[in-house]
Amino acid sequence: MTDSIQHFIDALVQSTGAASPEQAIRIKARELLALYQRSFGDPDIPIDVMALASLIGIRSSDSAPILSPDAEIAPDGQGGVEMRVNPDRPETRKRFSIAHEISHTFFPDFQQKSWCRTDARFRDRNDPSQHLEMLCDIGASELLFPQPWFSGHAAGIETAKDLVELASQYHASREATLRRYVELSSSPLAVVFFSWKLKPTQHGVVGNEAQGNLFGVSAQQELQDAMQLRIDYAIYSESLKALGYYFPSDKSIDRSESTVCEAVLGACADSPSTYIDLGPCSGNYAVNAIPLPTARSESGPENQCNIALVLKPLSPKPRIQKKSRKATADAPSLFD
Repeated sequence: MTDSIQHFIDALVQSTGAASPEQAIRIKARELLALYQRSFGDPDIPIDVMALASLIGIRSSDSAPILSPDAEIAPDGQGGVEMRVNPDRPETRKRFSIAHEISHTFFPDFQQKSWCRTDARFRDRNDPSQHLEMLCDIGASELLFPQPWFSGHAAGIETAKDLVELASQYHASREATLRRYVELSSSPLAVVFFSWKLKPTQHGVVGNEAQGNLFGVSAQQELQDAMQLRIDYAIYSESLKALGYYFPSDKSIDRSESTVCEAVLGACADSPSTYIDLGPCSGNYAVNAIPLPTARSESGPENQCNIALVLKPLSPKPRIQKKSRKATADAPSLFD
């Protein structure tokens, strides 16, 4: 199976003459957008993802996806494919899932099997199947945030509220929008995603029902009290990446810092200069803090939400790049 998936990736690169799979999937997405523009003119924003699908012959199906909780494409028995989408998913998630499934059709011989969007927060590019899913995430981002229109709309962004409004304009999740905003920025920027969780060494120890504690605190309460706001992953603009910036996964952040405090309580916040302890890249940053939709089961000890911080170092300096990173930190998904 691994060899067959790698074959699809290799065939994509060969079909485009690109230097990498990532470049190849972007080429294919931009070709589809060019076809859309020739057919319908400049796209209205948000772009009509089902119109994109119809342009390349994907039939819409009323059937629910079988292999995915989100969406899938499958052979239709007539030499083509049909799109099955879970109607109960939020609109932003459905749009990303449709764009992801469209991206599966960029691979040669895609009609051979069903393809479904997997529900994973991170992709490991060393695993061909996950690498392929990551490539489809990249393709989805190209389709949902088409150039040059997205960069034009992003040019006037100054505040966290502006970023939230940008996501609304594109009918996309805040997470996917922030990723695209930073990836396309010419400035040294990063977006760092935080969630409430234990540090790795606490798993299986803190909140263990089988282990009592000296203070008579319930396991659930002990677990909640130990939760800290920790880094899930970060995305870097090319200029910041070139400086070697790296924010380590699971690093906790001071949640009493004012912009962080406002964001975890559900409000957008901005600061022109804030010192943030981020391990090897601690320093002063301009900060846009954005609250993220958070399920109650994933929220903080006082029902605080997960957040994202868009960070611009005020005095960027070259850093010593870590010699090794987890593969999952190199290529997290564009999960919506």
